[in-house]
Order: sequence, then C-alpha cells, then structure tokens
Amino acid sequence: MISTSDGSLPSKEEEAKAFAKQYAKEFQQEHDEQVEKIVEAKKYKEGDIAMKGMPGQDLKSKIQSGEIKIM
Repeated sequence: MISTSDGSLPSKEEEAKAFAKQYAKEFQQEHDEQVEKIVEAKKYKEGDIAMKGMPGQDLKSKIQSGEIKIM
C-alpha cells in the first residue's frame, strides 16, 4: 500500500484532471470550428460558395438567397 501522507499523489491526480479538462475543452472547440465550416459551406443548396467562392447567378439561387423577392 502506498501512503499519500506526503501529498504528492493527490496533486498529480489534480494535475491529471486539469489536463484532461483542458484537453477536452480544446478538442471540443476544434470540433465545433470544423462543424461550423461544414455548415457554412452547405448553407447554399447548390454549393456555389463552397466550390467557387461565389453565389449562383441563376434565378433559383437569387430567389433562395433573398436577392430577388416574388410578390
């Protein structure tokens, strides 16, 4: 049996918990950023912005984006 009276074991556990918490937080942020990029790329149904960097110039794309409104 290992004695923890010197206090070294609990501090290492606390360091490990802090490291795991920080790692999980950073991993979640990176994952959220990647998901956000994918969502932004798929916002336009035709994928014009994702593939060409510009919105479509056809009538359907302009209506979907709100550039042209039909009354």
